[in-house]
Amino acid sequence: MTADSAPEDPTPDSAAPGRPARARWPWPVVVYVLAAVLLGGAGGVVWRTTTPLPGYTVQPDGQAVISELALTQLFVADARYAVIGLVGGLLLGLLAVAVLRRRGWWVVVWAAAAPILAGLAAWGAGVVGAVPLKDRIAHAVAGQSEPVDLALHSPVAVLLWPFAAMLVVLLWSAFAPEPARERSADREPSADRERSVQGADGGDPGVEQPDQVVRGDLELE
Repeated sequence: MTADSAPEDPTPDSAAPGRPARARWPWPVVVYVLAAVLLGGAGGVVWRTTTPLPGYTVQPDGQAVISELALTQLFVADARYAVIGLVGGLLLGLLAVAVLRRRGWWVVVWAAAAPILAGLAAWGAGVVGAVPLKDRIAHAVAGQSEPVDLALHSPVAVLLWPFAAMLVVLLWSAFAPEPARERSADREPSADRERSVQGADGGDPGVEQPDQVVRGDLELE
C-alpha cells in the first residue's frame, strides 16, 4: 500500500460508524456559572461590610429611637447594592464573551441566567447570618446605638446584574470583528461563481472567441 492510499487516522472528536457521538462536557458553562456565584458572594460581602447604616439609640427607659435624618439613609443600602451589581454585571459580561463566545446564541442565555444567580448570591451573602436588630437592642445598654438590619428594599435591583452583563455581550456582538474562518467561507462561494462563468478553455468570459474553421469542414458547391 502506497503512502498516498494510506487511510487517515480518525480524529479524537470523530465517532466510529454506528456509534453515537459523545457529548462534550460543557465545562465553559460550568466555569461561568460557578464564577458568577462566587463573584456574587464576594459582592455580597463587600455590600455587607462597606454600607453605612443608620442606627437606633437606646434610651434610659429601654426604648430605641431613630432620627428622621437617619431614616432617609435607609436606602443607602439599595444604592450601594446597585453599584456593586453594575460592576459585577460588567465583569460577568466580559467573562461571558471570553469563555462562551464559541457557544453561539447560547451566550445570551447564560449571560442573562448566571448574573441573576450572582445577584441572588450577593443578596443572600449580605443579609444571611446577621443578628436581628431586636435581639441586639435587647442586650444593649442606655446610650448605645445599634445599626438597622441590612436589607434590600428594592428587589428589582437584582436585575442590574444581568442588565450590565447583557449590555457587554450585545456591544461585543455588534462591534466584534468577524472571525477569519467565516470571512473565508463567505469568499469561497463568490470564487466558485467566478469560475463557473469562465469558458471551458479558461478564457475571459467577457471576450468573444473567434470562430475557427478547419479546412475540409465546409464543402463548396
